Amino acid sequence: MIRTELALLLFCLSMAGLAQAPAAKNQTIEIKGTIESVQIARGQGMPSLELKVENGTKRVLLGSMRYLMEHNFNPKAGSIAIVKGFLVDDSIVAQSVSIPAEKMTIELRDENGMPLWRMCRHGCSGR
Repeated sequence: MIRTELALLLFCLSMAGLAQAPAAKNQTIEIKGTIESVQIARGQGMPSLELKVENGTKRVLLGSMRYLMEHNFNPKAGSIAIVKGFLVDDSIVAQSVSIPAEKMTIELRDENGMPLWRMCRHGCSGR
């Protein structure tokens, strides 16, 4: 009984974003590269970018499709992007993404890695 309740609690916390703070244990980085492809289709999991950098290609995890659409974030292949985020395994969980040529920047997570789209659901902090 207790094990079931604990599993349910952990599931609820992860769905609320409270059990996921990539900055807690992972290195923060900033990279610049060319967007090779954009994986942003509905139903395909978390939208992401394939970013070509000096030493290969990095996958950049973005965030909620709804949040990206609300902020008119529509990156295009071939654009130069600057990504600040958290290195998690071989991917980067984006804190912010800037596309200088389009004068476009989106903040996705706070300095602790908490998703901003989930924070607004419970009352925005003026961001």
